Amino acid sequence: MKKNFLLTIIICLGFFNIHAQRWKAERNTLVFGVGMTQFMGDLGGGSKDAAHFFGVRDINFDKTRPYISAKFRYRILEDVAAKAGISWGIIAGSDATSGSEGRRLRNLSFTSNIWEFNLQGEYYFIKEKANPRYSFSSLRSIRNFSAYVFTGVTFLYFNPKAEYNGVKYELQPLGTEGQGIGDNPAPYSKFAIGLPIGLGAKYNLTRELAIGIEISNTYTTSDYLDDAHDSYYDNESIRSTYGDIAAELADRHLNPDGTDAPPYESGKTMRGNPDYNDAYILTVITLTYKLKRNVSGLPKF
Repeated sequence: MKKNFLLTIIICLGFFNIHAQRWKAERNTLVFGVGMTQFMGDLGGGSKDAAHFFGVRDINFDKTRPYISAKFRYRILEDVAAKAGISWGIIAGSDATSGSEGRRLRNLSFTSNIWEFNLQGEYYFIKEKANPRYSFSSLRSIRNFSAYVFTGVTFLYFNPKAEYNGVKYELQPLGTEGQGIGDNPAPYSKFAIGLPIGLGAKYNLTRELAIGIEISNTYTTSDYLDDAHDSYYDNESIRSTYGDIAAELADRHLNPDGTDAPPYESGKTMRGNPDYNDAYILTVITLTYKLKRNVSGLPKF
């Protein structure tokens, strides 16, 4: 009798241990994403002063642009995961579509491709259940739901451009704030580091597939994603150094009646606000695919 009882206890403990460790067999996943960007910087925005970083009030939906990503996620612990991957998107801003009169009269605009390499960590405050029910019709399907917060580091490449007479020009080589002239700083780098903070959730559709959403804000180490940083520089010096196109794109401000205005004097503020770096918001729909393991424990593609 005692032997049977002991055997039962051992079997139950073994079963619960296997059940508890089941997540280890599903720790490798591919995550594909498609979504949209919202730029949070000096150019464009809403009707009030630029709110920066978490300033959702400054979102301008006219400048929503696409974003796609592909990443690999590895669950280190049951509620902790690491994720790495690449992504591409577009960010854009235009003073002409802003609700702020001051920004509309400044009349600057830009668009830029962004290329990212991401390293992120995730913490699941609602853990993925080991035995979900793949159904939307039952209240028990809530077991399919999991949610997490994430942060990390993003290595970013950008290249702002502006349109003039139907042609797009790269802005960094044009020294629009006098970069590279006299004792001024050299042209800015097109590389930056981003610090994303976000919230994610996903829902298991099958044992292998899950759909989800991630919303994040990435604050960068650069204030030049939109090519606007500080003050205007002497327009004739820009013209003599970089040419007519550079001079035109450096200062496009208008008179209050909407007509073209003569260039500002050197040092006139504010072409940009140097107190804050640029940021962008990402809203991404994700599709997650769990990779099976082979006999060596490595994921099978």
